[in-house]
Amino acid sequence: MKVVNRINTADANSQYINSVISSLSELHPAGLTVIKYISKHAAKAEHSPAEKSLNNMNFVLVTDNLYAYDELKKTSDDNTTVVYGTVEDAKVYIKYSHVIIIDENLTVKFHHDELDFSEDKIYLTDIDGNDSLDAKIYKNFLSDNHIDKYNFDSPIIEKLIRETNCIIPSHLIFHHSFTDNFSFRFNIWMSNLMAIINLNGEIEKTDTICVYGELERGIPKSCNEAIKCVKYIDNKISKRYDEKVSEVLQYFNKIFTANLKNYIDKGNISKEKLIEEMKSIGIKNIYYSALNKGDARKLVLAYCFPPFNDTSGNVMAKRIFETGDIVDVISNDMSRIRKKDNKLLNIMSHLLDSQIVLTGPQAFSSWASIEEYMHGVFHKYKLYEDKYDEIYSRVMFPHSHFAAFEIKKENPDIKWVAEFSDPLYTDVSSNIRYAPIEDDDYIEMLKEYTGEEYSHLINDNSFNVCEVIPFLYADELIFTNHYQMNYMLERFDDKIKTLVTGKAVISQHPTLPEDMYNIVKTFYKINQEKINIAYFGNFYDTRGFRQIELVAKQLYEANINNFKIHVFTNLNKKTLRFYKQSDFKEYIEMNQYAPYFEFLNLTNLMDILLIFDAETVGIKPYNPYVPSKLSDYRGSTSKIWAFTEKDSVLDLTEEDNIYTVQQRDYYKYGETMKEISEHIDKPVYNAANIKCLN
Repeated sequence: MKVVNRINTADANSQYINSVISSLSELHPAGLTVIKYISKHAAKAEHSPAEKSLNNMNFVLVTDNLYAYDELKKTSDDNTTVVYGTVEDAKVYIKYSHVIIIDENLTVKFHHDELDFSEDKIYLTDIDGNDSLDAKIYKNFLSDNHIDKYNFDSPIIEKLIRETNCIIPSHLIFHHSFTDNFSFRFNIWMSNLMAIINLNGEIEKTDTICVYGELERGIPKSCNEAIKCVKYIDNKISKRYDEKVSEVLQYFNKIFTANLKNYIDKGNISKEKLIEEMKSIGIKNIYYSALNKGDARKLVLAYCFPPFNDTSGNVMAKRIFETGDIVDVISNDMSRIRKKDNKLLNIMSHLLDSQIVLTGPQAFSSWASIEEYMHGVFHKYKLYEDKYDEIYSRVMFPHSHFAAFEIKKENPDIKWVAEFSDPLYTDVSSNIRYAPIEDDDYIEMLKEYTGEEYSHLINDNSFNVCEVIPFLYADELIFTNHYQMNYMLERFDDKIKTLVTGKAVISQHPTLPEDMYNIVKTFYKINQEKINIAYFGNFYDTRGFRQIELVAKQLYEANINNFKIHVFTNLNKKTLRFYKQSDFKEYIEMNQYAPYFEFLNLTNLMDILLIFDAETVGIKPYNPYVPSKLSDYRGSTSKIWAFTEKDSVLDLTEEDNIYTVQQRDYYKYGETMKEISEHIDKPVYNAANIKCLN
């Protein structure tokens, strides 16, 4: 199995760090050093570390028991060094390219007379005289002759590290320090794990060596000891490893945190007290899911959900944070169409019981993807149906409401809360969205289920059905504003309108607390002398670079020049072409879209945050949209400058930190900027910034 693990290559200093690490590696001749630890409880035992000695190997016997030390000194030979101290003290006497560390219960046996090891390889030994469960799992894995085809992932690595079976390159043995805080077995696990995740080479089997005997079980014997194990893993997670290594470390974080859940279940400690103790010793990456196991009574259906970066999924995560309920989540793998950002789970990880990630097709509205998610969700629900009192679904994407209906149809007594982020049936240009339901039997089932009174509302348009079904059968409906609800109901009769408004809740997107704006520290540089204005978000047909350029133009013409607009968006050729051709590009800085938590931190770095209403004048009777960024901006310390349509939700919003100007009142742009500048105590004009624009 080939392994290439480096410090996070996204880190600007990673190449330098990797070079320094490589330069510190000391080369030893090919061979093996066997370090055998002897405890005070085994002072009179036979301590030969191996059946025989080979030319290119040496033995180091180490003990912290003075009697054992004296006895070992009497019987040692020229090829054996006896050390009074710790395993870390014994590492000084490593002479060869590879090392294995064992205790008094183990013996190393050799099947050949020569050891030929490569310094960029970890070798897996055979084991014998060991009937433990871990040993059986490892032996079964070792019997597979295709180890070279395995990928570097968590379940595979777990099989490799749980026994004293790794012949480790000497330069990797120092990534873990043996300590009395842990059992010998846990020290072995971590020594093996740290060597593997820092390896740049290969892992392969060797027929040369067999380790005979069985380690003590070695699991933590107390809650305090288990917390220390988690603390160790947490420290490693904080290092700048790449994504694959971080996932492996999180996997082991989960394993040892699950052990802590046993103490909660036995009543030895409350969950709240345990979390308090973990935080008090500096554990940052608490694997809450393991502590919450089995506690969820609410099932959240979110086709797109963290760690995949998408506005809809992020809002759903914030909804979970807002309600404070422990939940299970069923989402879908979105790796084909969305980037992954593992930090997004920080939003609500403390409230997560289990997250099931399905692997169906990834699409915005294709029936094949909706159907597979729908069936996948229903299958998972049936496995635990007695667990849940409530289901919560949110669109976008349509998949979530379809899946929720399958559960509601099966269990009418379960509470179904359905949220709509925006109108589904029509797009921002008032065009009817259409995506066919490619299953005539499903359509007929819906018509039969809705009955004579409502069957006329059902057709083959999935966007239509995705509105109709929740309107009829959800117990609670969440809308972001009254205009959105009214707009979506315009096409229905009074009976439907009454039904929907009777169970509707108006709730704008949640805002995260202040501390989450500091999870990631940005290194973005700004000129503090200038008024720094930022725009975050994708460019669409109704919102693009021309709006940013227009702001710069109006400010310039109002004799305002002490500003810079920092744009963070989905850069493409069209946008960059507009930027390069702009007469006002000196006042605009274009940047790629920022990851979510860096974006939150950036909002505090800026003076002013721009937000724009979607343009609906002449297209819709009123504006049914509230920009999703508003909720994130509300948690920032910066001023919010809103460019609105008359009487929109954003236009009618009155908050101390929000300054509004209607988009077509161009002459007011400069006035509003001057008003904000007084409140942030920065001048709007600086003679040093005079530019001659062609």
